[in-house]
Amino acid sequence: MPRLSSRSYLLGLITAAVVPVWLFAAYLLTQYALNERSRFDTEALQVARQMSLVVEGEINNLATVVKGLSKSAALAAGDLMTLQTEAVRLTQGTRSFIVLRDLERQQLINTQVPYGTHLPPVEPISAADLAKLKSNLPIVSSVHAVSGEFRIDVAIAVHGPEGENWLFLISVPTAHIRDIMMPAVPEGWTIGVGDRQGTYVTRSTLHDEMTGKPGLPAYLEKIEGRSGTFTASNFQGMTLLAGYYRSSASDWFYTANVPLSVVQAPLWRSLTAIAAMALAAMLISTALAYVVGTGFASAARDLASRADALGQGRPVTPMSTAISEFAAIADALLAAERALAEREFELETVLEIAPAAVWFTYDPQARNVIRNRFAAELMGLPTDLRKSFGTPDRVIDTIALQDGHRVDREDRPLSKAMRGEQTDNQEFTYILPSGVQRTLLSSARPIRGATGNVIGAVQVSLDISERKRGEEQRKLLVNELNHRVKNTLAVVQSIASQTLRNADNLPEAGRSLASRLVSLAKAHDILTQENWSGADLRDVITAAISPHAIRERCHLSGDPVWLSPTLALSLSLGFHELTTNAVKYGALACDQGIVTISWTLSRQAGSRQVRIEWREQNGPPVAPAKRKGFGTRMLERLLGPESAGKVSIMFEETGVVCVFAIELGDDDPNPTGRPTMPV
Repeated sequence: MPRLSSRSYLLGLITAAVVPVWLFAAYLLTQYALNERSRFDTEALQVARQMSLVVEGEINNLATVVKGLSKSAALAAGDLMTLQTEAVRLTQGTRSFIVLRDLERQQLINTQVPYGTHLPPVEPISAADLAKLKSNLPIVSSVHAVSGEFRIDVAIAVHGPEGENWLFLISVPTAHIRDIMMPAVPEGWTIGVGDRQGTYVTRSTLHDEMTGKPGLPAYLEKIEGRSGTFTASNFQGMTLLAGYYRSSASDWFYTANVPLSVVQAPLWRSLTAIAAMALAAMLISTALAYVVGTGFASAARDLASRADALGQGRPVTPMSTAISEFAAIADALLAAERALAEREFELETVLEIAPAAVWFTYDPQARNVIRNRFAAELMGLPTDLRKSFGTPDRVIDTIALQDGHRVDREDRPLSKAMRGEQTDNQEFTYILPSGVQRTLLSSARPIRGATGNVIGAVQVSLDISERKRGEEQRKLLVNELNHRVKNTLAVVQSIASQTLRNADNLPEAGRSLASRLVSLAKAHDILTQENWSGADLRDVITAAISPHAIRERCHLSGDPVWLSPTLALSLSLGFHELTTNAVKYGALACDQGIVTISWTLSRQAGSRQVRIEWREQNGPPVAPAKRKGFGTRMLERLLGPESAGKVSIMFEETGVVCVFAIELGDDDPNPTGRPTMPV
């Protein structure tokens, strides 16, 4: 059996010790590369999805603008000139314009030109867009050029005054989409938005060069399905990692691109560092083998001499030796540990750019967390001096609610994830120490080690506070509707009670009650048409007298006066009583009688006042009734102190005269006399 020197054995031993370290480092490098690629894939998908939410949100806003305009009374009346004026006012100061067209090729209005200008025909509606219109979905066009400028359109279906099928669309330049998108573009990423034809709508860089330009066929071929990632070359020949998401609403696709070299840069840096460490370790190992081998040989000679001394009976002296190879191995392991710590810090730094609130914890109690900048902002913590994904911090004391019930800390997503449980898209309301409330949509997952045991947890949350506030506003609107219904029922109950109390018989009571309820219903119809913002005085009077009197025998005169909903209902009932009394006993009971209704609007001491006069003429002689009926009592009580007005009834020889004096307040809620449609 050949014998080898101690130096050879030590060299082999040190080599055997170093090689596993190299293999372990290679394994970590492989896992790191896989995790980095997976993280970039996930981040690319998240960024693309986020961009789609931003842009699709703006598309919905544009659709809301034309939906609001479609509710215009001018459209319902077929007054296209007024409708164009309202549309111009909506787009004033912007680069957008609004078009009303039919489903063939005819334009009806176009805010780019004055009303009445000849409008050229436009492209007919495609079958796919017609199908969307039948489903009451907005149409989002592809990129097209208008007067040398690339634009996109958002359109909805509307009905003309005769039931015609028309199309309302708003057109904006693609630069508008770029401006909406840019604040949300993460640093280092290039975002592209393409229409359903594969043409660029916008790009976060080189917008002017790319908008309206078709994408590379080799790039577009890889955009299949709803979402995914791929690698491809761009127009400059640079290889990119791309994540994409295709919207089901607009059929546009959104891509988030980052150079593949950026993805691979940490891997190459790690590979270079490990190769340098391996070379250094080999040189050190050879030197150590020689030095330690020499020491072992000297020690062996010493042992041999001491063995000879023991054999010869001479005293054996103590032998001291230093086994330096073990220290060298310890130093190598310490160096490896430092290298691994550096790689871990690099990974955490890269994770910080994720565009969502992220919490990490490796604390079994989930009390110490590592949070990114977005999470710090949501919790009201300072972010200017914080280092992304730094050392763990203690969680702040917050109150968490779910469905109105308090949630203990151990039942929150991050704590549950530390127990191996998953949380998917659950809503939690957090009350911060400052009193600010945040509603978050949260998901959490455990982080498992190589053996499957839970070593940590991660939570990702989106702030949906604004959406929840919108839901609360809708609840308030429903409550307001309930309040109005109850008030109306109270008025009906009072009318019914007073009618039955003052009627001589049930048939008369039934006719009187039905007549008064019809008058109240007509007033409600007017208020409903005006979205309950109020009503014009002339409309209220006309609706009250038309069912009972010949319109030509009632003369109305006065300036436009806008009434509040409560005052409109009260005056409607009052003029109903005056009209029915005139038909039965007054000027409208004979052929020659007429009724003059006039009103004047004045301002005194900064307050607006209206005086309304009902005057009957050429009727039978009248005299005060011996007993006040329901109508007279209702008129006298119609405007109490809370309405800042009064009613005066006079029985003159020429006929009944009734005067309403009403305080309207300081400001005219609608100086034009017509309500403004919300947009």
